[in-house]
Amino acid sequence: MFRVVITGGPATGKTSLINALSNSGYSTFNEAARKIIQQQLTLKTNKVPWDNILGFSKLVLAEQIKDFKSANSDLVFYDRGIPDIIGYINHGQQKIFDHLKSSNKNNRYDHVFILPPWEDIYKTDNERRENFKEAKLICNEIEKAYIESGYNPIKVPVESVNNRIKFILKKLSE
Repeated sequence: MFRVVITGGPATGKTSLINALSNSGYSTFNEAARKIIQQQLTLKTNKVPWDNILGFSKLVLAEQIKDFKSANSDLVFYDRGIPDIIGYINHGQQKIFDHLKSSNKNNRYDHVFILPPWEDIYKTDNERRENFKEAKLICNEIEKAYIESGYNPIKVPVESVNNRIKFILKKLSE
């Protein structure tokens, strides 16, 4: 099995890319964090990134591990990976918890593609509340978390979804 992470800061086109890959027949997993935020807002808890980053991160980690273990295809694309949690926690200047450290070590991906901040497509919504400046800082922390976790993230050019997919598939075939 080949596990590929599509990552980057908020609003860089990750979800559009994952959706296009899924529509093209590839096995994909949607972003766990957005799903958890929606659940927690509905439940009216404080386990959202802007109120309780550690409680929120533990829920996201559980969902990501579930996705990691349930993958059953030769090639799988993930909208964010476990090191993203480390990046967000570091951005929030919190302490990385032990279960996250061990999960990051034991659940490894084969390739990581990082989408850079793209101001032209940036917008906030109910789950994404950061401004563009903060989104760039988060992206830097995410990239740093992947590098410190032993990955070599490949930067994806700021282009159309189709061109980004072509770029990623070409890199995977090299």
